Amino acid sequence: MGVYHLMGLGRSPGTVIGPLTYLAHRYQRWNDEDQRFFARSGEVRQRAAGQKVGDLQALVLFTTQEIIQATRENTGDKRKNTAILSYDYIDNPPGRKTSEPKRPPGPMRDILRDLLQREWPAIAGGRPAGTVFWCAVDRRDIRLTYERVVRVIAALAGTGGQGKEMWINLTGGNNVINLALELAAALSGDVARLYYVQAEDEIAERCVRFTAEDGYWVDLPIMPLAFGRLRQVIIDLLTERETLSLSDLYSRLRSEYWDLSRGLDSEETLREEYLKPLWKQGILTERAPGVYTLGPQWELVRPYQKALEEARGRRETLEALCEREDWIQMEEIRLG
Repeated sequence: MGVYHLMGLGRSPGTVIGPLTYLAHRYQRWNDEDQRFFARSGEVRQRAAGQKVGDLQALVLFTTQEIIQATRENTGDKRKNTAILSYDYIDNPPGRKTSEPKRPPGPMRDILRDLLQREWPAIAGGRPAGTVFWCAVDRRDIRLTYERVVRVIAALAGTGGQGKEMWINLTGGNNVINLALELAAALSGDVARLYYVQAEDEIAERCVRFTAEDGYWVDLPIMPLAFGRLRQVIIDLLTERETLSLSDLYSRLRSEYWDLSRGLDSEETLREEYLKPLWKQGILTERAPGVYTLGPQWELVRPYQKALEEARGRRETLEALCEREDWIQMEEIRLG
């Protein structure tokens, strides 16, 4: 099982090719440190058999329709009729910073297709082809962008017995795209790795491949907001009744949700292990001692949680999503 890398994309092809070549370098070298780097990837049977893990199966790129189609952004100004092309870039060798040769701007899909055909085979795990999913989003609309991100994540998480392994790159795109990706990772609990890649200076930023190992790759913590089934039931009960006492909550959980509440041996356990963390997050408030209601933070979280639940309820594959929606397209890249 390979890894699906999800990321925002602006006009720099290095956003995609940089981390891909860094990972390919480590995947091919495969020393002890590299094996520890990829140790959380793949399936137990693969690792037990000493097989390489962490190969790249697919890319999911969230960007604008103008970048996907290399068309003009509709600004209302007819004088601005230039196509949205990539930035120019430096075609450097992996692991080295150079100032030449320079490559001119071009349609992003064409440039990435050419680069991926050259660089992907080194981390394809023997696959003859790789898949790129192009997802059009609105770089000014966080809600719409988030909804599309969670449609993709839910589709991948629901595939097969354990879902697909997903890593999220927060380097490219804009703040709206990256906030949507990070929020989806936190709420879903389905993302295995969150990372960022950084360049040492402006020349390195223009290089299409990684320029140095030290300081390039930054793993980021995923701050979990996933509530779990029992906490979600508590929220649902308070949504239904608005206000409940500690004793009423404990009684209803034990009588109506006994399968989820087997570990609740007392009201104190409910308060300390479940209600207090939700109170600290602002999801719950204590209207009076031992009397709980939903807090202001839940009003912020609720629409995003609802979008995630709706996406999961669709039980669709990513391929089916491509057939159903016009904002996502699948492209196969022949390798080698």
